[in-house]
Amino acid sequence: MLIRREPRFEVHEVFYKSANGTRVPGYLVEPNKEGKFAAVIWGHWMMPGSPTANRKEFLDEAIAIAPAGVISLLIDAPYVRPGFKADPHPLSSQHPDVLAEQVIDLRRGADMLSALNNVDANRIGYVGHSFDAAAGAILDAVDKRFRAFVFMGGPQSIREYVLTASTPDVTEFRNSVPRPELLAYLDRYAWADPGTYVKQLGPAPAFFQYALNDDYVPVADAKRFYQMCSGPKKIEFYNATHALNAHARRDRFEFLREKLNLANLPAGALDAVPEIK
Repeated sequence: MLIRREPRFEVHEVFYKSANGTRVPGYLVEPNKEGKFAAVIWGHWMMPGSPTANRKEFLDEAIAIAPAGVISLLIDAPYVRPGFKADPHPLSSQHPDVLAEQVIDLRRGADMLSALNNVDANRIGYVGHSFDAAAGAILDAVDKRFRAFVFMGGPQSIREYVLTASTPDVTEFRNSVPRPELLAYLDRYAWADPGTYVKQLGPAPAFFQYALNDDYVPVADAKRFYQMCSGPKKIEFYNATHALNAHARRDRFEFLREKLNLANLPAGALDAVPEIK
């Protein structure tokens, strides 16, 4: 359904079937012209209290880069879809079953994009932030159709996070569970840990964007995860918090432009994109 049309782009609301049989809500942003375009799937963060912890996070950015020849699919993660029941577990933002559902739904999004007449199926990229950086790392390992990945504010090893993080909720959880039981839990759900897949990344190039002032991913953890990853890769650290900043936004467009063969944007085209909050 068309919900917005401007001279250089259109925004449609779309739905497709989720891995659990419900509907995945999304936005499809298209250049308002004829052609065969690259495509990018965008995965949002799950920052508590953020008004952009949903498919709206990257909408302005997707609109800004549409004139470069990009069709964007932005979907809601299972956590913010109608009918989702919250889990009080302190690690619920990385719940294995939800993470698995998201990875499958992202793959179905790639199926949908590949079927569109105006998408070049050989030029599909992915951008994921925080929770969806974790989903994206698994996606990188299991789906080789993608030609480029950008990971923002993640991923990190969930096992390492649970065993070493100093945040109050994780510390309380770690101290409340007997060590053998905690290790058994991590072993049981290793299949949902991005750290399990570090040797399966590539051949698509990956760009890791981390923050120097991140309360969730310490710099040392980020560097350690990056060093373990296979495939072509690059990493940058920004003087920012977990949300990252405009410098990171410009850098990821340049990375996507190069890897997906996009057109240039006019100088300052990304400056009007609001900061993530």
